[in-house]
Amino acid sequence: MNQTETQSLDPTKMSIITATRGDGAVGFALYGGLVLQDPATGKVEMSQARSLDSPDGVTWTLTLRPGLTFSDGTPFDAAAVKLNWERHAAPGSTSSALAQVQNIASMVVADPQTLRVTLKGVNREWARGLAGYPIDFIASPRSFAGDPNATPAGAGPFVLKEWVRDDHMTLVRNPKYFDAPRPYLDELVIRPIPDVAQRYNALASGQGQIEYNSQDFESIGRAQEAGYTVYTTTLSGGFAFALNAARAPFKDVRVRRAVALGLDLGLLNDLVQGGRAELLKTVAAPGTPFYDESIAYPAPDRVRAQQLFDEVSAETGAPIAFTILTNPGNRATAEGIQTLLAEYRNVKVSVESLAVTQPRVVQGDYDMVATGYFYVDPEPKLYDFLHTGSARNTTGFSDPAVDAALEKGRSSQNDDERREAYEVVQRALIDDVPAIQLWRLPSSLVHTDAVRGVETIEDGVLRVDLVSLAS
Repeated sequence: MNQTETQSLDPTKMSIITATRGDGAVGFALYGGLVLQDPATGKVEMSQARSLDSPDGVTWTLTLRPGLTFSDGTPFDAAAVKLNWERHAAPGSTSSALAQVQNIASMVVADPQTLRVTLKGVNREWARGLAGYPIDFIASPRSFAGDPNATPAGAGPFVLKEWVRDDHMTLVRNPKYFDAPRPYLDELVIRPIPDVAQRYNALASGQGQIEYNSQDFESIGRAQEAGYTVYTTTLSGGFAFALNAARAPFKDVRVRRAVALGLDLGLLNDLVQGGRAELLKTVAAPGTPFYDESIAYPAPDRVRAQQLFDEVSAETGAPIAFTILTNPGNRATAEGIQTLLAEYRNVKVSVESLAVTQPRVVQGDYDMVATGYFYVDPEPKLYDFLHTGSARNTTGFSDPAVDAALEKGRSSQNDDERREAYEVVQRALIDDVPAIQLWRLPSSLVHTDAVRGVETIEDGVLRVDLVSLAS
């Protein structure tokens, strides 16, 4: 059971490869992946690609496994990859992979298994950009060549049998899958259930064997107490509310800092998560390569927060007013923030809940919005979120020093240089507050003891090709 319905079966219309939506699980089931990133090690492993190499971080050679075939019987070759990526970059595209394809200067099909790619700049971590975005999902060119409503065919472990939107999706084993004897399941049913209580009840009543939960620590705690197994993917970053630095009131860094200092996350945790959430003390998670306990979020400071609110209000001649935009699943957290900030003078906070917030965010039409930047490696997610001009930088945040550090982080292969670069980025996330970070993402798969082979890629996307059920 997933938290949300997939947006589309077309990779160009899917979200980033993330477990918080249905897109990651559905995309991997239908298409598999050129490469896969192991969240435990950060290593990018080959899958449909046999190799992905570059001598300089600018020219890359993608070599496919021989004999790959789409489920519609057509060959999965380098020309198909090139055409898929061109679709992501087409005029008017709203692809979540725009930042990745816009960095491509040229592509040349060298032979049926080989695609040569030249980037516009040095990026020695480019493989991570494939692993984390839907350009990793390659669809058969035949399936989108004519009928816009046609179901895209892939080369993943499963083939679509039926899709009843907002109810269920049924997929069956793909006999042409390259990695035999996988998948181990003959049929896979994915149900989108946004309400956390309903999702847990569906698991408890036997309507499914695996429940994905990235939001509700209290529900995860209940599942553990009930004897279910909880498989959690450790990620840096976490759940957050992004602040629109392109317009008032958050264009003023003092307002951003006042909100960050004015929120007692311990109280918010009690209000929304029953005190179970793992509050963020650092940007990078403990035990990960870029963790530094000295780069820590400051403790709440009510006095300083009120001073900043009063200072800005006195200059503008009016209270600071803003609206928190959220989806229904995060409304309780938004209202918790509203409640805590109501204790301050010169601040007026409202909450607006929409089923889908992304169109407003892309247009820059928001003040504060529920989001999250969570990652295995800082590249490319932090680059996309913070770099000036990035297609995914919807906050308007811009800092030349941060841009330079992000560029160093993707161009260097020296571990010490990368740590120094991301120290700059982490300090900016804390000091300049492009987002209010709340808690680590509890990217968890709750499952019955009948389930075997639970492993994840990226931020917790289930490797459905490895799952089996005890007989």
